[in-house]
Amino acid sequence: MSLRQDRVRILAFIKKVDSVSKEEFSRYWVEDHSKIFMSMAIAKTNLLKYEQAHTNDAICKVFEGMGMHPPPWDGMATFEAESYEKIFAVFKDEEYLKIVLPDELKFIDRPNCKMLPLDLAPILDRETTE
Repeated sequence: MSLRQDRVRILAFIKKVDSVSKEEFSRYWVEDHSKIFMSMAIAKTNLLKYEQAHTNDAICKVFEGMGMHPPPWDGMATFEAESYEKIFAVFKDEEYLKIVLPDELKFIDRPNCKMLPLDLAPILDRETTE
């Protein structure tokens, strides 16, 4: 087994701001913010994948019933590219800093988010595309 050399992934564990409800956070993130983010030319050029994962509160309650702590995050974003440099370039881009970042601050608690850089070793991949 070896690590992929053609792509990397960063997971961003996202925490919403307290002033926004979970429902409003999820709606805004997927319907509005994703369009703002994907309007950047550099995102379209540099990223191979941008995916959001929203926490399922009903399942989190099942975990709590099993004695597990609920997750401290409200969602997760996946960013994949051919290199970390290509991902970082998106977040350093002037358009990101002027337009996307101020939008994020409306609904994301950035100081309580975490980023996890990952080198990939695919074992099974049954991803389907529509």
